[in-house]
Amino acid sequence: MYKRLFAFFLLLLLVAGGYAFVFGWIIPKTAAFTQPGKWRLVPLRQPRETVHGYFGEPLQADGRREEWTGGTSRRQYRLSIYYAADTTAAAYSIHYFYKSWLVNRDYLVDSGAIR
Repeated sequence: MYKRLFAFFLLLLLVAGGYAFVFGWIIPKTAAFTQPGKWRLVPLRQPRETVHGYFGEPLQADGRREEWTGGTSRRQYRLSIYYAADTTAAAYSIHYFYKSWLVNRDYLVDSGAIR
């Protein structure tokens, strides 16, 4: 009786540990390596026209923030660039959205800002 209960809890612990290892460490680390290549060097302190020349036209823009997307529908990257009042790029963030039948997660891959 106790051996079966111990085996059940051990199996449950292994499954939970595997889940935490894969979705808490493996996926965020590989997302940083597989992000679109152009997004590794974001032109901060540059005017909006320079950013558009580098990344192209954004998919979504609202005043002080613009967004670009990349990847597939189940594994999608989103680059957001935030502008200062004089339309220079002041900050950025890159998010990775992972969707599967088991879990849907949002990971912050990279971010930066001028100081």
